[in-house]
Amino acid sequence: MIKSFRVKNYKALRDVSVDLTPIHVLIGPNDTGKTSILEAIAALCRSVDHHLEAAFLGRWEGQSLAWKGTPRLPIYLSGIVEDYGHLFQYELSCLVGPNGRAVQVEAEKVILGGPQDSQVVSLLQDKSSVSNVSLVVMHNQPRSEDATNVAHLVHEALAEVHLYRWNPRLLALPVAPDSKRRFRMEPSGFGFALCLDDILGYDRELFTRMETRFRKIFPHIKSIKLMPERAYRAPVDYPQGIDMLEEADGKGLYFQLGESGQLVPASQVSDGVLLVLAYLTILHLPKPPRVVLVEEPENGIHPKRLQDVLGILRDLVAEQGRTQVILTTHSPYVVDLFKPEEVSVCLKSDDGSVSVHALSKSKTVREQLDVFTLGEIWTAEGDEAIAGSSTPDAEIKP
Repeated sequence: MIKSFRVKNYKALRDVSVDLTPIHVLIGPNDTGKTSILEAIAALCRSVDHHLEAAFLGRWEGQSLAWKGTPRLPIYLSGIVEDYGHLFQYELSCLVGPNGRAVQVEAEKVILGGPQDSQVVSLLQDKSSVSNVSLVVMHNQPRSEDATNVAHLVHEALAEVHLYRWNPRLLALPVAPDSKRRFRMEPSGFGFALCLDDILGYDRELFTRMETRFRKIFPHIKSIKLMPERAYRAPVDYPQGIDMLEEADGKGLYFQLGESGQLVPASQVSDGVLLVLAYLTILHLPKPPRVVLVEEPENGIHPKRLQDVLGILRDLVAEQGRTQVILTTHSPYVVDLFKPEEVSVCLKSDDGSVSVHALSKSKTVREQLDVFTLGEIWTAEGDEAIAGSSTPDAEIKP
Protein backbone atom coordinates (compact mmCIF):
# COMPACT_ATOMS: atom_id res chain seq x y z
CA MET A 1 0.00 0.00 0.00
CA ILE A 2 1.15 3.54 -0.75
CA LYS A 3 1.15 5.16 2.70
CA SER A 4 2.29 8.59 1.52
CA PHE A 5 2.73 10.20 -1.85
CA ARG A 6 4.63 13.32 -2.86
CA VAL A 7 4.79 15.06 -6.24
CA LYS A 8 6.65 18.18 -7.32
CA ASN A 9 6.52 20.27 -10.49
CA TYR A 10 3.77 18.27 -12.20
CA LYS A 11 1.14 20.55 -13.75
CA ALA A 12 -0.33 22.63 -10.85
CA LEU A 13 1.26 20.36 -8.25
CA ARG A 14 4.23 22.54 -7.30
CA ASP A 15 4.95 20.53 -4.15
CA VAL A 16 2.12 18.37 -2.83
CA SER A 17 2.14 15.63 -0.21
CA VAL A 18 -0.77 13.45 0.82
CA ASP A 19 -1.02 10.67 3.41
CA LEU A 20 -3.13 7.81 2.06
CA THR A 21 -5.26 5.07 3.60
CA PRO A 22 -6.25 1.71 2.04
CA ILE A 23 -9.30 3.47 0.58
CA HIS A 24 -9.01 7.22 0.22
CA VAL A 25 -10.98 10.06 -1.35
CA LEU A 26 -9.87 13.48 -2.62
CA ILE A 27 -12.38 16.33 -2.53
CA GLY A 28 -12.27 20.03 -3.39
CA PRO A 29 -13.49 22.54 -5.99
CA ASN A 30 -12.99 22.03 -9.71
CA ASP A 31 -9.48 22.69 -11.00
CA THR A 32 -7.72 22.08 -7.69
CA GLY A 33 -5.48 19.22 -8.81
CA LYS A 34 -7.50 16.14 -7.80
CA THR A 35 -7.22 14.54 -11.23
CA SER A 36 -3.57 15.56 -11.50
CA ILE A 37 -2.83 13.76 -8.22
CA LEU A 38 -4.44 10.58 -9.57
CA GLU A 39 -2.43 10.95 -12.79
CA ALA A 40 0.79 11.47 -10.84
CA ILE A 41 0.17 8.37 -8.72
CA ALA A 42 -0.59 6.45 -11.91
CA ALA A 43 2.66 7.73 -13.46
CA LEU A 44 4.74 6.55 -10.49
CA CYS A 45 3.13 3.09 -10.61
CA ARG A 46 3.18 2.79 -14.40
CA SER A 47 6.85 3.78 -14.52
CA VAL A 48 7.80 0.34 -13.22
CA ASP A 49 6.34 -1.49 -16.24
CA HIS A 50 5.87 1.10 -19.02
CA HIS A 51 8.05 3.46 -21.03
CA LEU A 52 7.88 6.84 -19.33
CA GLU A 53 6.11 8.47 -22.27
CA ALA A 54 3.25 6.01 -21.61
CA ALA A 55 3.51 6.23 -17.82
CA PHE A 56 2.22 9.80 -17.97
CA LEU A 57 -1.35 9.46 -19.19
CA GLY A 58 -3.48 11.82 -21.24
CA ARG A 59 -2.82 14.13 -24.16
CA TRP A 60 0.34 16.15 -23.61
CA GLU A 61 3.44 17.31 -25.43
CA GLY A 62 6.72 18.89 -24.42
CA GLN A 63 6.79 21.07 -21.33
CA SER A 64 3.01 20.99 -20.75
CA LEU A 65 3.51 18.45 -17.93
CA ALA A 66 5.90 20.69 -15.98
CA TRP A 67 4.94 23.42 -13.50
CA LYS A 68 3.95 26.46 -15.58
CA GLY A 69 5.71 24.90 -18.59
CA THR A 70 9.12 25.58 -17.05
CA PRO A 71 11.93 24.12 -19.25
CA ARG A 72 14.24 21.54 -17.69
CA LEU A 73 12.35 21.46 -14.41
CA PRO A 74 12.40 17.87 -13.09
CA ILE A 75 9.10 16.23 -12.22
CA TYR A 76 9.56 14.45 -8.90
CA LEU A 77 7.40 11.49 -7.84
CA SER A 78 7.79 9.64 -4.56
CA GLY A 79 5.84 7.04 -2.64
CA ILE A 80 6.36 5.55 0.80
CA VAL A 81 5.15 1.98 0.40
CA GLU A 82 4.51 -0.86 2.82
CA ASP A 83 4.20 -4.29 1.25
CA TYR A 84 4.44 -7.71 2.90
CA GLY A 85 6.26 -6.19 5.86
CA HIS A 86 8.73 -4.26 3.69
CA LEU A 87 8.80 -0.48 4.14
CA PHE A 88 10.50 1.59 1.46
CA GLN A 89 10.38 4.90 -0.35
CA TYR A 90 10.67 4.93 -4.14
CA GLU A 91 11.78 8.21 -5.72
CA LEU A 92 11.78 9.03 -9.42
CA SER A 93 12.73 12.33 -11.07
CA CYS A 94 12.09 12.86 -14.77
CA LEU A 95 12.68 15.55 -17.39
CA VAL A 96 10.25 16.08 -20.24
CA GLY A 97 11.72 17.10 -23.58
CA PRO A 98 10.91 20.33 -25.42
CA ASN A 99 8.85 18.55 -28.08
CA GLY A 100 6.65 15.49 -28.42
CA ARG A 101 6.15 12.95 -25.62
CA ALA A 102 9.80 12.58 -24.64
CA VAL A 103 10.62 11.79 -20.98
CA GLN A 104 13.97 10.86 -19.46
CA VAL A 105 14.96 9.57 -16.01
CA GLU A 106 17.12 12.08 -14.11
CA ALA A 107 17.31 10.38 -10.70
CA GLU A 108 15.97 7.14 -9.25
CA LYS A 109 16.53 5.58 -5.85
CA VAL A 110 14.94 3.51 -3.11
CA ILE A 111 15.21 4.19 0.62
CA LEU A 112 14.72 0.96 2.54
CA GLY A 113 13.43 0.86 6.11
CA GLY A 114 12.34 3.63 8.44
CA PRO A 115 14.05 6.87 9.50
CA GLN A 116 16.16 5.13 12.16
CA ASP A 117 17.56 2.30 10.06
CA SER A 118 17.34 3.45 6.44
CA GLN A 119 19.46 2.19 3.56
CA VAL A 120 19.68 4.11 0.28
CA VAL A 121 19.99 2.11 -2.94
CA SER A 122 20.60 4.14 -6.10
CA LEU A 123 19.04 2.57 -9.17
CA LEU A 124 20.19 5.14 -11.71
CA GLN A 125 22.52 3.66 -14.28
CA ASP A 126 20.96 4.76 -17.54
CA LYS A 127 19.31 8.15 -18.16
CA SER A 128 16.88 6.58 -20.58
CA SER A 129 13.19 6.81 -21.40
CA VAL A 130 12.58 3.75 -19.21
CA SER A 131 12.87 3.60 -15.44
CA ASN A 132 15.67 1.45 -14.09
CA VAL A 133 13.11 -0.68 -12.21
CA SER A 134 11.55 -1.48 -15.57
CA LEU A 135 14.95 -2.05 -17.20
CA VAL A 136 15.83 -4.64 -14.54
CA VAL A 137 12.47 -6.43 -14.25
CA MET A 138 10.87 -6.02 -17.67
CA HIS A 139 13.99 -5.85 -19.86
CA ASN A 140 16.34 -8.13 -17.85
CA GLN A 141 19.21 -5.64 -17.73
CA PRO A 142 21.89 -6.67 -15.23
CA ARG A 143 22.53 -4.70 -12.03
CA SER A 144 24.19 -5.39 -8.68
CA GLU A 145 22.45 -7.95 -6.46
CA ASP A 146 21.15 -5.22 -4.13
CA ALA A 147 19.81 -3.10 -7.00
CA THR A 148 18.21 -6.12 -8.66
CA ASN A 149 16.46 -7.22 -5.46
CA VAL A 150 15.23 -3.69 -4.77
CA ALA A 151 13.96 -3.27 -8.33
CA HIS A 152 11.90 -6.45 -8.01
CA LEU A 153 10.57 -5.29 -4.62
CA VAL A 154 9.39 -1.97 -6.11
CA HIS A 155 7.91 -3.63 -9.19
CA GLU A 156 5.96 -6.17 -7.14
CA ALA A 157 4.51 -3.45 -4.91
CA LEU A 158 3.54 -0.90 -7.58
CA ALA A 159 2.89 -2.70 -10.88
CA GLU A 160 -0.69 -3.06 -12.11
CA VAL A 161 -2.40 0.25 -11.48
CA HIS A 162 -5.85 0.81 -13.01
CA LEU A 163 -7.22 4.32 -13.59
CA TYR A 164 -10.89 4.63 -14.56
CA ARG A 165 -12.97 7.50 -15.93
CA TRP A 166 -15.82 5.28 -17.01
CA ASN A 167 -18.16 6.28 -19.82
CA PRO A 168 -21.29 4.05 -19.72
CA ARG A 169 -21.68 4.31 -23.53
CA LEU A 170 -18.23 2.75 -23.96
CA LEU A 171 -18.85 0.16 -21.24
CA ALA A 172 -21.86 -0.98 -23.29
CA LEU A 173 -19.99 -1.50 -26.58
CA PRO A 174 -19.44 -5.03 -27.96
CA VAL A 175 -15.71 -5.86 -28.03
CA ALA A 176 -13.59 -7.91 -30.43
CA PRO A 177 -11.11 -10.49 -29.06
CA ASP A 178 -7.62 -9.17 -28.37
CA SER A 179 -4.90 -11.19 -26.65
CA LYS A 180 -3.26 -7.97 -25.41
CA ARG A 181 -6.41 -6.94 -23.54
CA ARG A 182 -6.76 -9.95 -21.25
CA PHE A 183 -8.64 -9.06 -18.02
CA ARG A 184 -8.25 -5.35 -18.73
CA MET A 185 -10.52 -2.42 -19.58
CA GLU A 186 -9.42 0.96 -20.87
CA PRO A 187 -9.83 3.94 -18.48
CA SER A 188 -12.96 4.87 -20.48
CA GLY A 189 -14.51 1.45 -19.90
CA PHE A 190 -13.97 0.17 -23.44
CA GLY A 191 -13.20 -3.55 -23.35
CA PHE A 192 -15.75 -4.32 -20.64
CA ALA A 193 -17.55 -7.16 -22.47
CA LEU A 194 -14.25 -8.84 -23.32
CA CYS A 195 -13.05 -8.54 -19.71
CA LEU A 196 -16.23 -10.27 -18.53
CA ASP A 197 -15.79 -12.97 -21.18
CA ASP A 198 -12.19 -13.50 -20.04
CA ILE A 199 -13.35 -14.07 -16.45
CA LEU A 200 -16.08 -16.47 -17.63
CA GLY A 201 -13.61 -18.48 -19.71
CA TYR A 202 -10.92 -18.50 -17.04
CA ASP A 203 -12.98 -19.38 -13.97
CA ARG A 204 -16.72 -20.02 -14.32
CA GLU A 205 -17.17 -20.25 -10.53
CA LEU A 206 -15.60 -16.81 -10.11
CA PHE A 207 -17.97 -15.42 -12.76
CA THR A 208 -20.93 -17.06 -11.02
CA ARG A 209 -19.97 -15.52 -7.67
CA MET A 210 -19.81 -12.12 -9.34
CA GLU A 211 -23.18 -12.67 -11.04
CA THR A 212 -24.77 -13.74 -7.73
CA ARG A 213 -23.47 -10.62 -6.03
CA PHE A 214 -24.78 -8.49 -8.90
CA ARG A 215 -28.24 -10.07 -8.70
CA LYS A 216 -28.51 -9.21 -5.01
CA ILE A 217 -28.29 -5.55 -6.04
CA PHE A 218 -30.49 -5.95 -9.15
CA PRO A 219 -32.84 -8.88 -8.38
CA HIS A 220 -34.93 -8.28 -11.52
CA ILE A 221 -31.97 -9.45 -13.65
CA LYS A 222 -31.70 -13.23 -13.93
CA SER A 223 -28.32 -13.61 -15.60
CA ILE A 224 -25.46 -11.94 -17.50
CA LYS A 225 -24.85 -13.10 -21.07
CA LEU A 226 -21.96 -12.62 -23.51
CA MET A 227 -23.16 -13.20 -27.07
CA PRO A 228 -21.43 -13.14 -30.49
CA GLU A 229 -22.13 -10.07 -32.61
CA ARG A 230 -20.46 -7.37 -34.63
CA ALA A 231 -18.11 -5.51 -32.29
CA TYR A 232 -15.22 -3.06 -32.00
CA ARG A 233 -11.46 -3.11 -31.52
CA ALA A 234 -9.25 -0.31 -30.18
CA PRO A 235 -5.58 0.17 -29.20
CA VAL A 236 -4.71 -1.42 -25.88
CA ASP A 237 -3.54 0.78 -22.99
CA TYR A 238 -3.28 3.81 -25.25
CA PRO A 239 -1.73 6.48 -23.00
CA GLN A 240 -3.45 9.44 -24.68
CA GLY A 241 -6.81 7.97 -23.66
CA ILE A 242 -8.48 8.16 -27.05
CA ASP A 243 -10.57 5.18 -28.13
CA MET A 244 -9.98 4.82 -31.88
CA LEU A 245 -12.49 2.15 -32.83
CA GLU A 246 -12.61 -0.20 -35.80
CA GLU A 247 -15.22 -2.86 -36.49
CA ALA A 248 -14.60 -6.59 -36.08
CA ASP A 249 -16.41 -9.70 -34.89
CA GLY A 250 -16.67 -10.09 -31.12
CA LYS A 251 -19.09 -10.35 -28.23
CA GLY A 252 -21.69 -8.09 -26.69
CA LEU A 253 -23.02 -7.84 -23.15
CA TYR A 254 -26.68 -8.71 -22.49
CA PHE A 255 -28.87 -8.96 -19.39
CA GLN A 256 -31.59 -11.60 -19.12
CA LEU A 257 -34.62 -10.37 -17.19
CA GLY A 258 -36.13 -12.65 -14.58
CA GLU A 259 -39.85 -12.66 -15.32
CA SER A 260 -39.96 -12.49 -19.10
CA GLY A 261 -36.57 -13.99 -19.93
CA GLN A 262 -36.04 -11.09 -22.34
CA LEU A 263 -32.44 -10.37 -23.36
CA VAL A 264 -31.66 -6.67 -23.07
CA PRO A 265 -28.43 -5.33 -24.63
CA ALA A 266 -26.07 -3.33 -22.46
CA SER A 267 -26.83 -0.23 -24.51
CA GLN A 268 -30.46 -0.34 -23.30
CA VAL A 269 -29.91 -0.69 -19.54
CA SER A 270 -29.31 2.13 -17.09
CA ASP A 271 -25.86 3.61 -16.51
CA GLY A 272 -26.10 2.47 -12.89
CA VAL A 273 -26.46 -1.19 -13.88
CA LEU A 274 -23.34 -1.02 -16.05
CA LEU A 275 -21.28 0.88 -13.50
CA VAL A 276 -22.14 -1.43 -10.60
CA LEU A 277 -21.23 -4.46 -12.71
CA ALA A 278 -17.97 -2.78 -13.76
CA TYR A 279 -16.96 -2.29 -10.13
CA LEU A 280 -17.89 -5.89 -9.34
CA THR A 281 -15.77 -6.98 -12.29
CA ILE A 282 -12.68 -5.34 -10.79
CA LEU A 283 -13.42 -7.09 -7.50
CA HIS A 284 -13.57 -10.47 -9.25
CA LEU A 285 -10.52 -10.25 -11.51
CA PRO A 286 -8.27 -13.33 -11.09
CA LYS A 287 -5.38 -10.97 -10.31
CA PRO A 288 -6.81 -7.75 -8.84
CA PRO A 289 -4.85 -4.55 -9.43
CA ARG A 290 -2.53 -3.19 -6.75
CA VAL A 291 -3.89 0.35 -7.06
CA VAL A 292 -7.32 1.40 -8.39
CA LEU A 293 -7.79 5.09 -9.20
CA VAL A 294 -11.38 6.21 -9.86
CA GLU A 295 -12.65 9.62 -10.92
CA GLU A 296 -16.04 10.59 -9.53
CA PRO A 297 -17.75 7.22 -8.93
CA GLU A 298 -21.04 9.07 -8.39
CA ASN A 299 -21.41 9.88 -12.10
CA GLY A 300 -24.44 8.11 -13.54
CA ILE A 301 -25.43 6.49 -10.24
CA HIS A 302 -28.38 7.32 -7.99
CA PRO A 303 -27.22 8.56 -4.56
CA LYS A 304 -28.72 5.54 -2.80
CA ARG A 305 -26.91 3.20 -5.21
CA LEU A 306 -23.61 4.80 -4.23
CA GLN A 307 -23.69 2.77 -1.03
CA ASP A 308 -23.51 -0.39 -3.15
CA VAL A 309 -20.62 0.99 -5.20
CA LEU A 310 -18.61 2.13 -2.18
CA GLY A 311 -19.41 -1.17 -0.50
CA ILE A 312 -17.93 -3.00 -3.50
CA LEU A 313 -14.79 -0.85 -3.37
CA ARG A 314 -14.39 -1.44 0.36
CA ASP A 315 -14.84 -5.16 -0.28
CA LEU A 316 -12.12 -4.94 -2.92
CA VAL A 317 -9.72 -3.51 -0.34
CA ALA A 318 -10.76 -5.94 2.42
CA GLU A 319 -10.98 -9.13 0.37
CA GLN A 320 -7.91 -8.66 -1.83
CA GLY A 321 -5.69 -7.40 0.97
CA ARG A 322 -3.11 -5.74 -1.27
CA THR A 323 -5.42 -3.57 -3.37
CA GLN A 324 -5.65 0.16 -2.61
CA VAL A 325 -8.44 2.42 -3.89
CA ILE A 326 -8.08 6.18 -4.35
CA LEU A 327 -11.05 8.26 -5.55
CA THR A 328 -12.00 11.80 -6.41
CA THR A 329 -15.52 13.08 -5.80
CA HIS A 330 -17.76 16.14 -5.71
CA SER A 331 -20.56 14.25 -3.95
CA PRO A 332 -21.38 14.72 -0.24
CA TYR A 333 -23.18 11.35 -0.44
CA VAL A 334 -19.82 9.71 -1.22
CA VAL A 335 -18.02 11.63 1.52
CA ASP A 336 -20.68 10.51 4.03
CA LEU A 337 -19.40 6.96 3.57
CA PHE A 338 -15.84 7.79 4.63
CA LYS A 339 -14.04 8.51 7.88
CA PRO A 340 -12.18 11.84 8.28
CA GLU A 341 -8.79 10.13 8.05
CA GLU A 342 -9.83 8.73 4.67
CA VAL A 343 -10.55 12.16 3.14
CA SER A 344 -8.23 14.92 1.93
CA VAL A 345 -9.33 18.27 0.54
CA CYS A 346 -7.47 19.97 -2.32
CA LEU A 347 -7.27 23.75 -2.65
CA LYS A 348 -5.54 26.10 -5.10
CA SER A 349 -3.71 29.24 -3.99
CA ASP A 350 -3.42 32.57 -5.78
CA ASP A 351 -0.17 31.55 -7.50
CA GLY A 352 -1.88 28.48 -8.98
CA SER A 353 -0.22 25.92 -6.72
CA VAL A 354 -2.22 23.18 -5.00
CA SER A 355 -2.22 22.22 -1.34
CA VAL A 356 -3.76 19.13 0.26
CA HIS A 357 -5.26 19.02 3.76
CA ALA A 358 -6.30 15.97 5.80
CA LEU A 359 -9.80 16.20 7.24
CA SER A 360 -8.66 14.22 10.27
CA LYS A 361 -6.69 17.35 11.24
CA SER A 362 -9.63 19.71 10.75
CA LYS A 363 -10.86 21.42 13.92
CA THR A 364 -14.17 22.22 12.21
CA VAL A 365 -14.74 18.55 11.39
CA ARG A 366 -13.78 17.34 14.87
CA GLU A 367 -16.16 19.80 16.54
CA GLN A 368 -19.19 18.87 14.40
CA LEU A 369 -18.77 15.17 13.62
CA ASP A 370 -20.79 14.02 16.64
CA VAL A 371 -23.80 15.91 15.29
CA PHE A 372 -23.47 15.95 11.50
CA THR A 373 -22.19 13.57 8.85
CA LEU A 374 -18.94 14.37 7.07
CA GLY A 375 -20.83 15.21 3.87
CA GLU A 376 -23.14 17.57 5.74
CA ILE A 377 -20.20 19.39 7.34
CA TRP A 378 -18.50 19.74 3.96
CA THR A 379 -21.67 21.05 2.30
CA ALA A 380 -22.45 23.55 5.09
CA GLU A 381 -18.95 24.84 5.77
CA GLY A 382 -17.30 24.61 2.35
CA ASP A 383 -13.85 23.47 1.25
CA GLU A 384 -11.80 26.37 2.54
CA ALA A 385 -13.45 26.36 5.96
CA ILE A 386 -12.81 22.69 6.66
CA ALA A 387 -9.28 22.88 5.23
CA GLY A 388 -8.47 26.24 6.79
CA SER A 389 -8.82 24.88 10.30
CA SER A 390 -6.19 22.21 9.60
CA THR A 391 -2.58 22.11 8.51
CA PRO A 392 -1.33 20.59 5.25
CA ASP A 393 -0.33 16.94 5.42
CA ALA A 394 3.19 16.50 6.75
CA GLU A 395 5.85 16.58 4.06
CA ILE A 396 7.48 13.35 3.03
CA LYS A 397 11.15 13.92 3.52
CA PRO A 398 13.31 12.68 0.62
